[in-house]
Amino acid sequence: MIIVSDASPLSALAEIGELDCLRQLYVQVVIPETVRRECSHARTPAVLVRMLAAGDPLFQVVPDPVVLPETASVDPGEAAAISLAWQNRDNATLIIDDLDGRHLCDALGIRKTGTAGVLLAAANVGLIDFDQAMTRLQSTTFRVSAAVITELRRRLQPPQ
Repeated sequence: MIIVSDASPLSALAEIGELDCLRQLYVQVVIPETVRRECSHARTPAVLVRMLAAGDPLFQVVPDPVVLPETASVDPGEAAAISLAWQNRDNATLIIDDLDGRHLCDALGIRKTGTAGVLLAAANVGLIDFDQAMTRLQSTTFRVSAAVITELRRRLQPPQ
């Protein structure tokens, strides 16, 4: 399975100190060059900037793919990530939070998850406490509806 990510989930996970969940769940995350560039902005958490600058093996940075025309309505990083996931659609999951991008994934048949979905997966294998992680996430600028949180809690597996 190839895991592709957009910039915003990486920033959100970095902001709450949970980037290591990606390493433990997926070993490696593929990001297109445009996403890497977006992760160098001044408002990107310093830990993520340092990891990318140091060439952390968690991230495999690849050249930008040919962007699908269907991605014209989303930002360049999302367009590159969606296009990369689509190129590998038989074996890829995209981590993306933007609602328009998520709808586009549905239309293109791309498997997806989001920041909260990564936290759910980590909680379900005992890596984190879901409610504590969601509380930290909600204390940032990240927005997630109460309905989504309720649905994710419903999908929590009881501790083993």
